[in-house]
Amino acid sequence: MVSKFRTIMALTSIFVAGQLNAQNDDFDLLGDEKPAITKVNYAFKTTKVINLQSTEVTDKGVLDFKMMHRFGPTNAGAYEAFGLDQSTVRFGFEYGITHSTMISAGRSNVNGLKNLDLFLKQRLLHQNSSNSIPVSVLAVVGTQYLSGSKFNYLTNEERSSYFAQLIIARKFDEDFSLEFVPTWLYNASNPPTMPTLETPAVSQIALGMGLRHKISPRSSINLEYIPVLTNKGTLVNSFSIGMDVETGGHVFQFHLTNSPGLNEMQFISNTYDPWKTGGIRFGFNLSRVFTVVKPKSFKN
Repeated sequence: MVSKFRTIMALTSIFVAGQLNAQNDDFDLLGDEKPAITKVNYAFKTTKVINLQSTEVTDKGVLDFKMMHRFGPTNAGAYEAFGLDQSTVRFGFEYGITHSTMISAGRSNVNGLKNLDLFLKQRLLHQNSSNSIPVSVLAVVGTQYLSGSKFNYLTNEERSSYFAQLIIARKFDEDFSLEFVPTWLYNASNPPTMPTLETPAVSQIALGMGLRHKISPRSSINLEYIPVLTNKGTLVNSFSIGMDVETGGHVFQFHLTNSPGLNEMQFISNTYDPWKTGGIRFGFNLSRVFTVVKPKSFKN
């Protein structure tokens, strides 16, 4: 009796093992589980390449304090310490309304002219790991207002300028990102930022190009070129090269540029110093983020 029971148990074990192996073979035929599709982030270190807007958006509930500084051109000579005695500064705040939308406000001076600027940045497409969405696309719209009493003869409408941009970018790998930024600008009346310049045309189109190449986990080399395609006049295209360094919750961006201005109307429509004649300015951007509204914790 005992021997019969052992025989039945042995046969049952063989049968069950065979069924399990058959099921495993069936699962092997289905292939491995597909990896989850994720969004591609951090194509750039911060919301700026150098002057141009990047693909990054300040996260929801986060405030990003931006300080931007440009010295004078090196061809200013020894009396001006080769530009170090001169300065242009912008202080601004960027705030994330949602994970895809941010607003910004700032104040700057260019050669004594006071400027207020405001813009909205909206993510439209987000590159993903499956390449079903191969690029990120963002839209930026903004305005600049020329304040102060130097141009009292201008109306409020004539003091205002506007711009609109599309940012089309791709992060090719962990080290290299590239973006193109077609831009439209409108000046009701844009007085020159330099004393000897003529007022530029009313409407202009430019094509910004920016790239980032990471050289270490916390640093990268950035390059930027912004040719003006229409109504250029005596303008010079903005060209900049810089380095991003992240340290202690801050992002420092050091660069060389021929643009004195610090918002889109300034560095696209009011750049007149060529690199070849020493119109090169040292500058830096400083970014520091603060969490204003803490994200809600997820319940299990």
